[in-house]
Amino acid sequence: MSFKEKSAWIVLAAMLWIFGGYAWALYQAGSFGAGTTGMMFGTIIGFIIVVVVGHIVVAIFSAKPGDDAEDERDRLIELKADSLSGYVLGAAALGALALALFEGAYLIANVLFLGLAASEIIKNGWQVALYRRGA
Repeated sequence: MSFKEKSAWIVLAAMLWIFGGYAWALYQAGSFGAGTTGMMFGTIIGFIIVVVVGHIVVAIFSAKPGDDAEDERDRLIELKADSLSGYVLGAAALGALALALFEGAYLIANVLFLGLAASEIIKNGWQVALYRRGA
């Protein structure tokens, strides 16, 4: 398994765990509105910490950096995954704009925030799937 694939797994797992927890907490609170700013920043910081630690652990136990050079297959997989995630991000942004007509700024911030998270989850999940398929 290449470092790029391991990286995709790390980001996918972190996104599902951290942002899934954030979405669940919003659902449990019954509010996607005011008062979520601190939780949003905590989620971002938690995500960064988990991803950095995950990459450090993988780097320690992986082959030397020069042994795992990016090839054409890696670039094609990343391109395909980025393309799919762009559609999700665009849909979330359009949804946020439509909601802006009816709701306040906190709701818009949360829709965009969770849309970005969903976009990255799909991107990294699709990369993992393409690596597993041998695309």
